Amino acid sequence: MTQAGAERADPGGTRGLTDPKSRLRLPTETVLGIALMIPALATIIGLIGYPTLYAIWISLHTKLLAVRDMPFVGLENYVTVLSQGNFWHALGRTIYFTVVSVAIKVCIGMATALVLNENWPGRGLARAAVLLPWALPPLTAVVTWRFLFNDTTNVLNYILIKAHLIEKPILWLAKAEYAMPSAIIVGVWQGFPFFAITLLAGLSPIPDNLYDAAKVDGAGIIHRFLYVSLPAVFPVLMVAVTLSTIWTFNQFTVIWLLTQGGPGEATTTLPIAAYQQAFVAGSKNLSRGAVYAVLTFPVLVILVLLLNHFISSREETEA
Repeated sequence: MTQAGAERADPGGTRGLTDPKSRLRLPTETVLGIALMIPALATIIGLIGYPTLYAIWISLHTKLLAVRDMPFVGLENYVTVLSQGNFWHALGRTIYFTVVSVAIKVCIGMATALVLNENWPGRGLARAAVLLPWALPPLTAVVTWRFLFNDTTNVLNYILIKAHLIEKPILWLAKAEYAMPSAIIVGVWQGFPFFAITLLAGLSPIPDNLYDAAKVDGAGIIHRFLYVSLPAVFPVLMVAVTLSTIWTFNQFTVIWLLTQGGPGEATTTLPIAAYQQAFVAGSKNLSRGAVYAVLTFPVLVILVLLLNHFISSREETEA
């Protein structure tokens, strides 16, 4: 075709060019996806984003309970909290409570999952029974444990003495050296079923021929666990550990109902300290409570990043 013929065929000289509007037009699937995400995003922003931003805003002001005035003070509240030993002591107790609780939950949960994964009569009933501590309302569970720990009734002490495990009664909630272990016991009892059921879901798909092959190779029960079971459930285990770390670090209900942070400050973790600063302390300083809550966030981020780094490094090593 000659140049003149090409010009007649395309008089506007737009051959090879696309309509600018068509470039901005999104595919129907993309538009539908965005439309479906809007309600979820709005819910997240409303339930998480706004309270978080408001807590940061309050922490930059002096806000007392039942006082309307809220003067801006900048980072003064942060300097005050970080310069006091109460915050660092509470942080240390929180990390101790979290690390010990999660470690024990993993051990008991893994052992329970391995037992429930075997074929034996009544396994279905046992699987349902394991969920009871996790399914019970926290108030009911903690009140029951307070009765067991009670200095007057001494139900737990009576059992331990009859079993010849202790010689004299222990003041579980009245002495500082026993208060934190008591809170850990209750937290572990309530939280290990999550690990048990989650790990059981990871163990169930493992084919029996892998265990049979390991037995043929002479692997004992420990080696079969280390080289067959554990690698298979490791991704599930790390997800469970991450979630449990976040939940345990933010644990408030169990500790508050059990000891209210006492005796003294023996069980005062960061969530308990934040609540006390905002609603219990003499000044009822909401700003100080907000500072505790805001400072908790980077600590959790660091813990999660460390866990993710551990997971990634292990996956790279196995690859």
